Amino acid sequence: MELKSFIQKIHPLSPLLLDELVASFQHFEFPKNYYLLKQGRTCHQLWFLVKGAVRYFYTDGEGKEVNVWFSFEPDILADTPSLIQQTPALESIQLLEDSSVYAIDYAVLQRLLQQHHALALWYIKLFETYYVPQMEDRVSDLQFLNARQRYEKLLGQFPDITNRISLGHIASYLNISQETLSRIRSGKQ
Repeated sequence: MELKSFIQKIHPLSPLLLDELVASFQHFEFPKNYYLLKQGRTCHQLWFLVKGAVRYFYTDGEGKEVNVWFSFEPDILADTPSLIQQTPALESIQLLEDSSVYAIDYAVLQRLLQQHHALALWYIKLFETYYVPQMEDRVSDLQFLNARQRYEKLLGQFPDITNRISLGHIASYLNISQETLSRIRSGKQ
């Protein structure tokens, strides 16, 4: 999906404002394993993922990586609390495939938001559509679904995830061991 179509899907903008916003993005191609953001650094960009797979994760006090989210094209990427508050990120964002992204700097975005009321409405809709439901859904899943149900829901959301993401990353995201995931996949649990 092209950048303009994705932006318009979130909340329609006038053609002139859409052109101004799109012109403010820069296009990048990054290799697999590239970090868009590392835990502890401030998120200064909002990214649009054109092609690729991404994991959000943090490293706990014992050095263990814990996956908290995956994104696939097309999607918006950011450590939202870090971006909005301009504070150090609690999570890293790593590309799991060679990826194509568009990025807009936070300062540029803020300037545009102050200049255009319609863009401010778009920005609100962006977080209402992408961030809030994802967080609510994630918390609810961990509270109310068992491991098999979480796995089945993940497959429902991303049918080809097992072809693109390692089982170790998937198990971490589901908050289970890789052995438990293997049992679920083989139908033994």
